[in-house]
Amino acid sequence: LYNRFVSYGPLVRANGLGAHGTHYAVDDVYDELVEHGETQTWGGATYPSLEHATQVCDAVLQLATVTNGELAYRSYKDMEEKTGLPLVDLAERNRGVRTTYRDLQSQPRRLINSPMWSGLVGGRAHLRAVHLQPRALVPWRTLTGRQHFYLDHPGYVQFGEHLPTYKPKPSADDYADLVFSEGDGATLKLNYLTPHGKWHIHSTYGDNQRMSTLSRGCEPFWINDKDAASIEIEDNDWVEVHNDHGVVVTRAAVSARIPRGICIIYHSPERTYSVPKSPLRKHRRAGGHNSLTRTRLKPNLMVGGYGQFTYHFNYWGPTGCNRDTHILVRKCPELVW
Repeated sequence: LYNRFVSYGPLVRANGLGAHGTHYAVDDVYDELVEHGETQTWGGATYPSLEHATQVCDAVLQLATVTNGELAYRSYKDMEEKTGLPLVDLAERNRGVRTTYRDLQSQPRRLINSPMWSGLVGGRAHLRAVHLQPRALVPWRTLTGRQHFYLDHPGYVQFGEHLPTYKPKPSADDYADLVFSEGDGATLKLNYLTPHGKWHIHSTYGDNQRMSTLSRGCEPFWINDKDAASIEIEDNDWVEVHNDHGVVVTRAAVSARIPRGICIIYHSPERTYSVPKSPLRKHRRAGGHNSLTRTRLKPNLMVGGYGQFTYHFNYWGPTGCNRDTHILVRKCPELVW
């Protein structure tokens, strides 16, 4: 098991790589990693080494279309065959680009065009989102190949969402996050949001010394200054945030930039540091940001097999509704580690 963990197996050499409907061969690049890079030998075969972080970085950079121009060219060639349109010109001028980890240590390097994404870079433009379609006339990935305002699907018609539709936000009572949770005079009910983090990328990179020094050494609870004053919470106070689903204990970040009635804990830190115990939960260890949320599946996001209504992980399907949640917050009466 350890040998498998520290080496890059042979299936990628045989099968190639791809995402978002593209595919490209990497057998020669894999062989270069074996021939010129550090390796692991076991079971009668030799593989590229992933034992050290720098080796992992170089493997990623050599096999990615945004840092290896030849692989970007192959991927655009694959897209040409699918669309019947000339696309390799988008990769021609960058075909010789090969970015290594040592290159990035010396200076920042720019990513190159790749059909993995619909944006294009070049010239003074850092990224022009969804520019591939109008620039190269590549059809949009929809039933008609065009952008849709009208969704021609019986499920959307039945839900009344076949055209852009305004629907008023349900109340906190409708969401039923606080059926069993009780507050007191020093407790405030707020709408709870979990947007992208300020000091980390999802669950990654936030819990190291450098990034925790830039932040408060924890994932704070952001609250409007007037809302905080109404329950005598000051900036950096420890607060206890709870509903029927769970509880979080962290510091308050009081800011006028947060709208009244709204609170934020950025997603998606792991519970690896600064997680006190909860007085409300009989001094059990408190949870993380998703302790307060629950999954709500929207039926019309489960329709499939019809044009753009085709399931793919993190692409089309029911979303995690981490916005439609309500919590109670109070100043933490005691801090217990």
